Amino acid sequence: MSQLNSSTSSSDPSQRYLLSAGPLIALWMVLGLAVIDLFINVAFAYPSDPKTVDPPRLRLFFEYGRSVEAKLARMTRADPSQTAPITLSGWYEPLAVGEPPAAVAKPVVTFYGMSHTMRLAAALGRVTDRYLGRAVGAPGATTNWSYGAFLRDHGGGESQVVVLSLMSYNLPMITSFSPMIWDQDSPMPYTGDRFHLEGGQLTVVHPPFASFQRFYETFRDPAKWAEAKAVFAKNDPMYDGFVVTSSVLDRSALIRMLRRAYGQSLVRRARSAVLDQTGYQPQSEQIQIARAIVKDFAREARKEHLLPVIFLVNNLGYSDFLYQAIKPALDADDIPYLSSHTVASPDDPRAYLPDSHFTDAVDDKLALALVDLLDRRLKPQAPE
Repeated sequence: MSQLNSSTSSSDPSQRYLLSAGPLIALWMVLGLAVIDLFINVAFAYPSDPKTVDPPRLRLFFEYGRSVEAKLARMTRADPSQTAPITLSGWYEPLAVGEPPAAVAKPVVTFYGMSHTMRLAAALGRVTDRYLGRAVGAPGATTNWSYGAFLRDHGGGESQVVVLSLMSYNLPMITSFSPMIWDQDSPMPYTGDRFHLEGGQLTVVHPPFASFQRFYETFRDPAKWAEAKAVFAKNDPMYDGFVVTSSVLDRSALIRMLRRAYGQSLVRRARSAVLDQTGYQPQSEQIQIARAIVKDFAREARKEHLLPVIFLVNNLGYSDFLYQAIKPALDADDIPYLSSHTVASPDDPRAYLPDSHFTDAVDDKLALALVDLLDRRLKPQAPE
């Protein structure tokens, strides 16, 4: 018994040492992380020039998780010639329109959508001289933005055909005002209309600002910016204060990495609740609104004697889930459509570029398919 007591007693000093050394070890760990954090901020500081569009990869990586407000503050200048290029794109006021090269007696096709749609418009000009393409777009444009652009433009007054685009990748963001809310890596501040479905009818909440000048004035005025954020928070299900709002935490590279991981998890959850690479949720608000927009777009176009066409961009790895999700609306109102899965398999990486666009060859095939559709639907008016 005395030996056992002796053994137990002899271990007490080591236990007491570990207990007393614990806070010191924790302090050294914190100091070590602080040194690492400081080194990252100094060695991989992001360029201060807002017009820098291609920074070194490591500098870009450690910048990703900075809050949206902090990024906007770094990017935005009052002078359009000095501000970051991505702060100038996509605004409703004024709409950036790629007009046909000349006013000739050919049917004009106006496209509304993201860059994939702009590439289709360009491909149309490569494969035929019987139709003129006119393009109204924004980088990464969601369908709510595109429909809002159509409602402001109405085909420009000279179109015979209007094309509205939807894309698998950003369909879940159709209830968001702006890429600055759902794309924290590259927060473009342009805004789009927020549509709601009430009693089977679409209603709209217009964004707090729709031009670069109004955005700049709002962002630089704390009271106006607070009001704008309140509108976002009330109406945009993807709005998250931790991702958007700047604070002292922006100074920490490690916290920025954690914020980015958190932001990405929000986007993954948003996709899985609507449409992702595993399937789609037909009862989700986003898909219901997408179907309603498609039907309203066709109805409004037909009122103005325009042929409506829906362009469905099925992204790589997303199967034809987008087509399946929208098909009930297309069938119900006999709306002409072009779905990319009929030309290029969403499971074939050879059909896609690394940046998610289709290859030029696929774009040309899509354009030929569009020409065939237009020839059939516009047969009485189409030139011989």
